[in-house]
Amino acid sequence: MIKYLHSVWAGFVLIVLAFTAIQHSGGLLKGRAYNLRADLRMALFAVVVYGIQIVLGLLNWFTSDYFKGIRDGRFGSYMKDAHARLIVLEHPVMGILGFLLMLYGFRRSYFHVDPRRKFLAVIWSYTLALLLILLRIPWADWL
Repeated sequence: MIKYLHSVWAGFVLIVLAFTAIQHSGGLLKGRAYNLRADLRMALFAVVVYGIQIVLGLLNWFTSDYFKGIRDGRFGSYMKDAHARLIVLEHPVMGILGFLLMLYGFRRSYFHVDPRRKFLAVIWSYTLALLLILLRIPWADWL
């Protein structure tokens, strides 16, 4: 059940991240002021949605057969298999790094005074987080 929720929620996360980056890009290109009601809340919503995804992913990871294999001492054999390495190490690490990158960008956008720098902080950090996620999604399992 958790694996299914993690997979379904991933589509929602990708849409929200892309929409947030596009919304902030539009605000930057139009030169408008950073709206705390719309822009900051959208950036915060993306952080919360992705935070839920991280929690679901960690629950999925700790209840998986791969984690039981790691406890039994099969970590070395997982690192030799590309697909197992993706599931056991690369996907979770890149997901957490993407989340930390989003938190950093959100914090920078919250404390900057210049609206242009607020928009740029969210655009760069959320876009890089989205790229990290897209690069390490196990597409064969997901689709």
